[in-house]
Parts: sequence; C-alpha cells; structure tokens
Amino acid sequence: MHTAEWGPADGPVLLAVHGLGGSTVNWEPVGAGLAAATGRRVVAVDLPGFGRTRTATFTAVFEDYLRLLRVFAARLGPVLVAGNSMGGALSVALAAREPARVDGVVLVNAAFPRPFGNVEQLARSARFAALLAPRVATPIVRARLALRPETLVDATLRAVMAHPRRLDPSVRERLVALADERRRVPEAAAAYAGAGGTLFRYLVAEMRRDLAMVRAPTLVLHGRRDRLVPVSFARAAATRRRDWQLVELASCGHVPMLERPAETVAAVGRWWREVASARPGAGAGRSGGSDEPERPHLVPL
Repeated sequence: MHTAEWGPADGPVLLAVHGLGGSTVNWEPVGAGLAAATGRRVVAVDLPGFGRTRTATFTAVFEDYLRLLRVFAARLGPVLVAGNSMGGALSVALAAREPARVDGVVLVNAAFPRPFGNVEQLARSARFAALLAPRVATPIVRARLALRPETLVDATLRAVMAHPRRLDPSVRERLVALADERRRVPEAAAAYAGAGGTLFRYLVAEMRRDLAMVRAPTLVLHGRRDRLVPVSFARAAATRRRDWQLVELASCGHVPMLERPAETVAAVGRWWREVASARPGAGAGRSGGSDEPERPHLVPL
C-alpha cells in the first residue's frame, strides 16, 4: 500500500480516501492543513489499482476496499475518516460497519445515491452504470488511459473542477507524472472499471441503509458546481440526516481539496472544533488558519 502522511508522527489519525481515478496526490494541497486543523496525523492511501498501489492481495472492487479500510481502522483507530467521491461512499460504509472505530466522518463531494425523483445528470449516471459490464467498459477505459498524460489529466480536471486554472501548477505536474507512470500498469483499466461498477452497485443497493446507520459526527462538504455528483444529492442526504452539518462551497466542482484547499481546511477545522467542544476528548487541534479568501456557505439544518 502506498500512503502519504502529514502532521505528527503518532497519535490519532485522519484517514483520507480518494475517489475513483484519484490518488494520494489529490490530498497534497490540504494534507498539512488538515493535520494542523484537527491535531491529527493525516494518512492518505492509494487504493489497490490506483495511484502507486498495485492489485495483489486486494482486488479493485468496493467490497475489498472496505475490507482494507476496516483493517486500517482496526490498526490506527479510532479514526477520523475523510473521503472524496468514491472515498466518501467508502467512509459511509466504514462508519456504518465499524462505529466504535470511527470518531467522525468528512464527506467531500461524496458519491451519494440519486434522490428519488431527481433527474440531474441522468445521462452521466447511465454511462457510469455501464461500468457494471467490465468486459465492455475496460477497453473504453484502456483507450482513455492511453491518451498523452497531459491530455488525460487536463481532460479530467475540466470534468471535475469548476475552474481548472485554480490548481497549483506543481500539483498538476505531479498528476501528469503519475498518469505517465500508470500507463505502464497493465491492470489500471480493469481496476477503474471494477471499482466503478461495484461502487455503482453499492450506491443503488446498500448506501441508503448505511447512511441511516452512521452514528459518528459527520460533515458534508460539497462544491455547488459539481457536474459528477450534483449538490442536490448532498442536500437530500443532509435533509435525511439533520444531525449532520452541510457546508457548500460556491464556484467549486467535485474536488475541493484541489480547487479550494484553504476553504476545505477551514471548513473541516471549524466543524471539528465544534465536535470537540460538544464531546470533550475528540482531539481537536490548532486552527487551520484564516487565510481563506471566502468563507464556505453553511446551510442551517
């Protein structure tokens, strides 16, 4: 397992989980800030088949990813778990199944089930559902991964960010270098198709039940201009769970860690301090700072 860490060498852990097609690089702009804001060691993981972790003992399917996170929580927990997109869905599943090992949950543009009657991005959801047929999806994904690394990264950034130019150029360079490295990973396309298909199955079959079972304090942080998981999905989840806090980031897409890192850190820091004040011993740390150009919008529940 390839991991990246920020903050203290020991003590309680914030476990950061990337989304479909992501890696630990996605957490680089916020890793140190989250460690300072929560007082925790931030441990970001590359799930098998993504980043620099190969598929060996664990296959690239949602169920194996959940088993892996349960191992991490058992060894490092109780953890504060933060997940983006697919990582958000995994965070919900982990909190629902391991309540004693999860201190809190941060859902960063998490993959949520489609609310009943909601037709936003229906065509995109249908294309995503095609991943349920790996024999069909894998060659398509393989052809996409064969693009020049710069072309692939820039196309992905246009899809997941409202304003791709906000990205730190040095982070883009690392994403391009990783994309070039992954062109030589034979299982990369199959891993994407397998993870995506099993994620979709979880969203339509089990996630609603797990959302109701989460007992840990939960922050839902969502960019309003997310074209992959519309903010209406996050609002619907927060409406069902009025004990959760919903923070919306204006003019932000699917990956606030890359697009609005200062606001992401500030929102998590404020929420975690509130958790600590309501539950002494939760482990809140120093403030994440006041360098954010715009305060996130807090939707009262």
